[in-house]
Amino acid sequence: MRHSIPLVLGLFLALAPAAANADAHQAWQAYRAGAYAKALAALQSLAEAGDPEAQYDLGSLYCDGLAVERNYRQAAEWYGRAAAQGHMRAQFTLGFLAYHGAGRGEEDGAVARDPVAAARWLKPAAERDNAMAQYLLASLYRKGEGVPRDDGKALGWALAAAEQGITAAQYEAGLLLGSREHAWASWMEAYKWFVLAARKGYPGARQNLEILAKRLNHKEIGQAEAAADAWRPVR
Repeated sequence: MRHSIPLVLGLFLALAPAAANADAHQAWQAYRAGAYAKALAALQSLAEAGDPEAQYDLGSLYCDGLAVERNYRQAAEWYGRAAAQGHMRAQFTLGFLAYHGAGRGEEDGAVARDPVAAARWLKPAAERDNAMAQYLLASLYRKGEGVPRDDGKALGWALAAAEQGITAAQYEAGLLLGSREHAWASWMEAYKWFVLAARKGYPGARQNLEILAKRLNHKEIGQAEAAADAWRPVR
């Protein structure tokens, strides 16, 4: 009898992950099939038990209004639980919601724009190489929103995202590099990033190319364009 409790507990612990995995698989299959009500039922118990992936997925159901009324505050609550456990996509999504704000009012549980919260959640996602988190964090540092203005940090994050192919970050990097006084190497680098952004039709990129073209000579412009031609995204 002395060993009955440990043996029963050991059996429970052995079976629990398998049961959880089965529930997660069922939820995922239902989600992919568009059976969102079934996915909701499977995810709810997993999320309440503390599964960060289920918490993230449940947040997405609330965010997208699938099988439930759209409610951004409810979505943010579940994203927050997952983010606190280090779930990178939840950290980014929570930061994204705080960066932009979401919703119209009480009818969809609007989330107010909050640059401080945005920076807090975007930073760990950016540190784990999430390119969009890096771009948004760069924007916050450049504008001094939610964090002290820091052009050095802004440029570092913008370049990290730009190298991964985020067009908006390439434009952001161009702005930061092009604003430097009497720095021809930075202007050439800025020209390269604006060329890449312009090729994707990013608003304002061509106008900035025209401005920089007045600071650079033909040789420097040619080198910057060659650098843009040779550039490939980091994966």
